[in-house]
Amino acid sequence: MHSPGKELDLIRPTTYGRFLFADAIDQDRFREDHASFVDVLRSEGVSVVLVGELLRQKPQLLASAERLPNLVYLRDTAAVTRAGYVLARMSNPVRRSETGLVEAALRQLGIEVLLKTKAPATIECGDLIFFDEETLLVGVRNRTNMSGLRELRKITTKSGLRTLAAVPLPRWAIHLDGTMMIIDRDLAIAHARSLGETALVFEDGKVSARVTALQLLRKLGMSLIEITEYERQRRAANVIAIAPRKVVGYTGNAKVKRELANNGVDFVEIEGAELIRGFGGPRCMTLPILRG
Repeated sequence: MHSPGKELDLIRPTTYGRFLFADAIDQDRFREDHASFVDVLRSEGVSVVLVGELLRQKPQLLASAERLPNLVYLRDTAAVTRAGYVLARMSNPVRRSETGLVEAALRQLGIEVLLKTKAPATIECGDLIFFDEETLLVGVRNRTNMSGLRELRKITTKSGLRTLAAVPLPRWAIHLDGTMMIIDRDLAIAHARSLGETALVFEDGKVSARVTALQLLRKLGMSLIEITEYERQRRAANVIAIAPRKVVGYTGNAKVKRELANNGVDFVEIEGAELIRGFGGPRCMTLPILRG
């Protein structure tokens, strides 16, 4: 994770749009709420490593974070697989420098690179959702393009993947993780209207099916908790699962929380009134490097 610092001062009433935020923010409250999120994860037994701790011996590199207010949404920059990490190439130039810091941080952890995305490909890892160790869902169109999908297809065997599903996203969806999330091996949250286009399913490199993402999830044995458009905008799908049927998410979305509870899901709440203004949820602010 990355604890935001001076870079949040760039998000002002006259500049927030340039940095892809929905609105200006209360910088102090944003930092406090992020620190509380880190504390919640640690109290739940999650080991949290901060980018600032990893790069403290590289002050010049770390100083560059002060120009990158979106770095707090670290998930988009990389994805770690069993064979190494995929380094993103961000769609918007205002975010492209983020990956240099993340690459240095992952190097400090001794994780090997599996794929470093090159132009014209773009991959943002908020579009990558692992159903399991052998199945990857990839959102394509807005932030991850078709060239990026082709790059991911090249590494499927090496990364231990057998199945890759390319899920077309509508214009209003930034990333796949804003439209759906895996809660357990048999349960997911989904916004049906965002997942209605036909997905291409590749098995061992060849197209094996043409189905919607919802049909694919049901075929994989998933029960679905469907959310409304308002709930999608309030990041009801963008939760982080820290154990089977245990998630961390923003306050609000009472109906979704009731349905999750009815399905045996333990919902740990954090305050997100400021954190959501950069269009990100709890999943966006975490980059898993090792899973049990």
